[in-house]
Amino acid sequence: MRRLAFALAMLLAAPALAQAPASTPAPTPADLLFERSHWKEAAPGTAISYRYARTTGAPDVFGPPFEDTIRLRLQPSTDEAARTVAVDFFSGPRRRAAGPFEDIQSNPVVLIFLEHHLETIAKVLKANPRYLKNAIRASMRDRAEVTAVTTSVGGREVPAWRVEVKPFLDDAMKERMRGLEKLTYRFVVSDAVPGALVSAKASAATPEGAMLLEEALTYDASAG
Repeated sequence: MRRLAFALAMLLAAPALAQAPASTPAPTPADLLFERSHWKEAAPGTAISYRYARTTGAPDVFGPPFEDTIRLRLQPSTDEAARTVAVDFFSGPRRRAAGPFEDIQSNPVVLIFLEHHLETIAKVLKANPRYLKNAIRASMRDRAEVTAVTTSVGGREVPAWRVEVKPFLDDAMKERMRGLEKLTYRFVVSDAVPGALVSAKASAATPEGAMLLEEALTYDASAG
């Protein structure tokens, strides 16, 4: 999984165009999610927890809804801007292998979330995962919207950036995507949060407005 995660990082971490308020030039999606150091508020020895939830109106297709956690344990690196990251990816019978990620500046949980999500939809669609990754890469580069926002974390308001993109909406293969062509990806990032990632979400609704699939990852400020 580690090799695949870094392959996905190479696909996504490309120069990108972004939209943002004219008064504040926005970073690119690649910079926000994959290139800058995310450890300003996360010293070695810190543990960072995220709540994961899958919701679906089609459990026969995507599997049953469930909730779990992803936990990062940060270890020192020779580079002050980097960390070595051990990962507890889900718990009990759902536990999966991930990492450790050695001497990295960006938070690997974004890649872990995306890779798990892409495994799910590639299996459902019987699609080539590389095709899906390339579509996300192109959309991050050309169509992602980056917006300055304020978000609530642990009862306090903090400045953040939101990245939003719909990679498959105009895809040439959208007629075969069983409603997943409407997938919207939203990431919220703030330097005020340990690990920088506040939330990540991939969601798609049916034509009637019901939830088809939603996968969400949220920073848990209450967990140590």
